[in-house]
Amino acid sequence: MIKNDNYIKFFKALANEERIEIIKLLKKNGEMFAQDIERHFYLEQSTTSHHLNMLKKAGITKSRKDGRKVFYSIDINSIKLLLDSFDTVIF
Repeated sequence: MIKNDNYIKFFKALANEERIEIIKLLKKNGEMFAQDIERHFYLEQSTTSHHLNMLKKAGITKSRKDGRKVFYSIDINSIKLLLDSFDTVIF
């Protein structure tokens, strides 16, 4: 069973316009290098890192390292699991 804290993290992560735009960008492009996301939105590195970490902690994205580069993509399995579980909470 998924804890309430996981739902809170998930919905808080979605409650930001920049993070929603990052999700849309990842959906369109698949896996992306963190700095490419940063350049796309003209965000500071620290801001981009904060948004990507929130999305990852919420189970919306996942990351992988290739040397010093970090790549992000949507974690569709985690999202489905969380939403399916939440469905049982509200219905």
